Amino acid sequence: MKKRHPKILFSDALLCTLFTCIVSGLLYVLVLNISILDPFSRAFEDFEFTDLYFSKNFYSKQADPEIIVVNVGQADRFAIAQALQKINKFKPKAVGIDLIFKERKADFPDEQLRLALSETENRIHAVYLENGSLKESHPFFELDQEQGGFINFNLDGNSRVVREFTGVLKEDSVTRYAFAGKLAVKAGYLNETALKQHYDTEIPIRYSGGAASFLTLTLEEINEREDLQVLTNAVVLLGYAGTPTGNPYDIEDRHFTPLNPNFTGRSIPDTYGVYIHATILQNLKTGVGFYKVPKPLSLSIAVLFCFLAILAGMRIHKKSDVVFDLSIKILQLLIPVLLLYGALILMDWGIYIAVLPAVVLVILGLECIDFYVYFQRVIRKGYPWKSYLLD
Repeated sequence: MKKRHPKILFSDALLCTLFTCIVSGLLYVLVLNISILDPFSRAFEDFEFTDLYFSKNFYSKQADPEIIVVNVGQADRFAIAQALQKINKFKPKAVGIDLIFKERKADFPDEQLRLALSETENRIHAVYLENGSLKESHPFFELDQEQGGFINFNLDGNSRVVREFTGVLKEDSVTRYAFAGKLAVKAGYLNETALKQHYDTEIPIRYSGGAASFLTLTLEEINEREDLQVLTNAVVLLGYAGTPTGNPYDIEDRHFTPLNPNFTGRSIPDTYGVYIHATILQNLKTGVGFYKVPKPLSLSIAVLFCFLAILAGMRIHKKSDVVFDLSIKILQLLIPVLLLYGALILMDWGIYIAVLPAVVLVILGLECIDFYVYFQRVIRKGYPWKSYLLD
């Protein structure tokens, strides 16, 4: 009998793992499809354990002097036109305009802005995708669609937290490029072919410190300073970064990111969109990002850890019910902590893996052992059933 126990143990652990996966799948479908549970569904979509890597400053911060942000604040179009003309004098590699001029305003400022835009070399302007249509600046400004890049984050709409970006979006016969991707090509950081081949799926963003990683100038500083050599051969991004710059209470064009110090229960967006674009551009420039473990492989790893946890739990259960009841709580705490620690180490090595499925399956799998025992007892009343836990 003892020689057969290992085989029966593996069989029982495998069946219990299958039972756990079925239960977790049913719970997942339940949470997604019952409207009263929508807040819980949203909470799960917005939550990732790996956000700890950024929110608790486990990552190495990196400044980039070649990517410069210009905060337009509440400046009018004439001031923006003056700034563009000033920037052009110092020959930056590229200029990204994270602004959309939806409508006409006063004639003279609009004419000056149109002239400044036409004179801006290596310009990439923002467009926005909404319900399948393209939102862009008013035709008066004569901005070529070929020089536009979409500024949307989270194209699938599954989360409010900006963790990933897509460099290329293919819709039927139309190929659209992300704002930062188009800017990287314009600056010579990578070519269009590489952008198409390697960034047509969601790629995790490797944040380097948010606003602290980039030199930020105000529009007033651009217009008032004479010496702006820092702009030469740099990539300049014009966008909104608060009034005044970095105002923590100004939430216009601010987004939730993993940099948020509250990685759960986020209430205030933490990062302006222009800095997210700058970070994506930095990733594209350096080629230092994350390799995202494919979802099927992540789920397979989660199932494997669930099986191993159940295997250990069943061996303890066989020896003593009392010890099992005590040790299961320790295992449910210890194993997720180790899994999370391992995921954070992998992120430091540039590998991004979704650890939440493994944590959930391990905790649920250990709880399912008692239910599996009860299920076995019911079956054994009518059918012969060999069991490691009951024999």
